[in-house]
Amino acid sequence: MTLIERILGRETTEELMEEVTDAREDKKRIVGRIIKLSPDGWGFISSKEIQFTRIFFHWTALEQDTLHFSKLKPKMEVEFKPVEIEGKGWRAIKIRVIEKKD
Repeated sequence: MTLIERILGRETTEELMEEVTDAREDKKRIVGRIIKLSPDGWGFISSKEIQFTRIFFHWTALEQDTLHFSKLKPKMEVEFKPVEIEGKGWRAIKIRVIEKKD
C-alpha cells in the first residue's frame, strides 16, 4: 500500500496529520538545548546539528513519558525529531528531556 493509499484510507484528521508528519519528518533524532520558554506553552531549542537556527516547539510535542512543560527549564538538554515546515522553518516534535546521569 502506498503512502497516498494509506492517507486516503484514514478516517480522522488526527490520523492523517500523523501520517503526513511521519512521512515528512527526518527519521533521525537529534540533541539540543532549550533556549527559551514561554508561559503560553511554547519555546525554542538550539542544536549544533541545525546551526544558526532557533527550532520552535509547542508543549503538545513533548513525549508523554518525559517531563511536563511546566517543569522544563532553559539549558535543559533534549532529544527530538526535527521537521522542516515550508515557509515556517524548523519545528521539534517527539521531544524527550535527557536525564542527567550523576
